[in-house]
Amino acid sequence: MAGKKIAIAGSANMDLIMRVAHFPKPGETLAGKDFTTAHGGKGANQAVAAARLGAQVSFIGSVGNDSFGNQQRKEMENEGINLRYLKTDPALPTGTAIILVADSGENMIILDAGANQALHPEDIHLLKPLFSDVDRLICQLETPLDTVREALELARTYNVFSILDVAPACPLPPDFIAAADLVTPNESEAEILTGIKVDSLDSARAAAERIAGWGARHVVIKLGAKGSYYFGDEEIYAPSFEINAVDTTGAGDAFTAALAVVWGTLPTAEALRFANAAGALAATRPGAQPSMPSLEEVLALAGSLSV
Repeated sequence: MAGKKIAIAGSANMDLIMRVAHFPKPGETLAGKDFTTAHGGKGANQAVAAARLGAQVSFIGSVGNDSFGNQQRKEMENEGINLRYLKTDPALPTGTAIILVADSGENMIILDAGANQALHPEDIHLLKPLFSDVDRLICQLETPLDTVREALELARTYNVFSILDVAPACPLPPDFIAAADLVTPNESEAEILTGIKVDSLDSARAAAERIAGWGARHVVIKLGAKGSYYFGDEEIYAPSFEINAVDTTGAGDAFTAALAVVWGTLPTAEALRFANAAGALAATRPGAQPSMPSLEEVLALAGSLSV
């Protein structure tokens, strides 16, 4: 499973995290606790997760010329990630996320994209040598949409299998969805995309059918604590693992990265189980990048696989 060459085009943020008993209502002041900072951003999270699972990762993104950007760059270098394609914007600050984590383990996030918005289509257009030498591309929606579209189109040109994590969700035209080989929304993102409330396997199937009808070859809906559902060449439901959720921040990123690492190597059902295990382990620890599990941990939880 190790050794896949994965390019990840996406965001890099500094997360400012505080625990609360519950999420505040408008006008309510809460007493928080356990304030901490952690490296985050969906793209950088997925890069760290894939690297820890044994992939050769190249990260495409933009940070500010500030202490947060320097810290993010150092953290990814320590993970062995290729940062040749990470630019530093001289004007915008590194992206920042304010994250509230409730005692239930659920999270609420407020994001200032900052320098992530400085990743432009022309930056992607210059990466043809990279795309000719990778197996997978992962994109999310925390960088400009025209940049994401450029990356997906370049991947299609070079026959690179592309994964679109539609987060944070927004309405997208069908031809945007069709540019990706695999689309991986969670329940709320699937509802925003399709208008179908996903609260059961039947509704997950209906949402996945609609996304596939727009041209996506494969659809995986992340069902959180209920597992994941695949719609494509076949239909597969993969139950999750029972865990004590501490912080779900980054769990979806761990899932998507893990799916990219094993897609096409394991049978689809086992790939979903592997990804479910990665997402579950990430939810047992605080923070985004700090929570990303190792290959050994995921294999231990996932159990017997066709490796």
